[in-house]
Amino acid sequence: METKSTSNKKQLWIGIAVSLISLVLIFVFIKPADIINAIQQANFFYLALGSAAVFFFFIFRAIRWRFLLRNQVPYLPVFHIQNIGYMLNAFLPARLGDFARAVLIGSIPPVTIATGLSTTVVDRLIDMVFVVTVLPFTLATVATLPDWMETGARATGIVAIAGIVVLIIAANQRPFVERVATAVLNRLPFMNTASWTRRVDDLLKGLDALSRPRDGLILVLLTILVWIPIIFAYYIGMTAVGLDVTWVMAVFVFAAAALSVALPSSPGQIGVYHAGVIAALTLLGQPEPASASFAFSYNALNMILIPIILGIIGLAATGSTFKSVVHNTQAFMKRRKTVGSPANHN
Repeated sequence: METKSTSNKKQLWIGIAVSLISLVLIFVFIKPADIINAIQQANFFYLALGSAAVFFFFIFRAIRWRFLLRNQVPYLPVFHIQNIGYMLNAFLPARLGDFARAVLIGSIPPVTIATGLSTTVVDRLIDMVFVVTVLPFTLATVATLPDWMETGARATGIVAIAGIVVLIIAANQRPFVERVATAVLNRLPFMNTASWTRRVDDLLKGLDALSRPRDGLILVLLTILVWIPIIFAYYIGMTAVGLDVTWVMAVFVFAAAALSVALPSSPGQIGVYHAGVIAALTLLGQPEPASASFAFSYNALNMILIPIILGIIGLAATGSTFKSVVHNTQAFMKRRKTVGSPANHN
């Protein structure tokens, strides 16, 4: 049987290969000199405004994660730990930063690693639901979108809304969901029922905010607040490189980019992010060099540089080191694999 280490290495190399292929295809169709020229002509004040907006994204995102943690931890530790996780994701494969967030927040009582992990999963899940929900409302801006792609996008939006309903029901019917999960898993001999039942329970704990209407509404409003700065950063960033955009077009490109980075890639989503953004802007009739210049400048500034700066500040604020965070996270992942279930203790 393939070991976990071998599997991770294979995923890393697949991600690197996908990133390289994406970059090669970009440079086949767009001359690097044209991209550099477009970046040199960009309005750097606008690019700086976009980066400032991304900083507010991190502020609001930490508020939402703290809310998922039932506000049991002071804000600043949550903010710094979140940023450390983003920094690790910019450097390391397999979203190691998400596990690092769980390990670090789990060291602050009364939060446990399991709670940190479940809320991190729910945090990402809510984002994906938001993206596929808003995408169908932006399709009117794309005149050249094939019918099958438009139908698929709208169907995905319907599925996302249905998914929200399912999550709300699951959050309010935890005992029933756990019984159903146990019954199904018992019929699958290749599954570890006890292990996967605990994982389901951990996920349901992360959905706790959806079990109360008031908290669910707050979570929806916080999610909208989280993504407003990013949509602004897309709009102002595309304007900075001379693209003719509207707010709806900015939302479309943001959603397309968010879906593209779900593909395997190297750390920092290099290649696949750029290909997704350029493809989206090309569908909107925008020039390829300027589209590529936005993709490269946005990725470099707002998906790599800012998370690294905030992550370094987070390490200093929490008294951690890059090496110790990576070591403790890898140890947790090995222990989790050995035990066969998420850790339930600090």
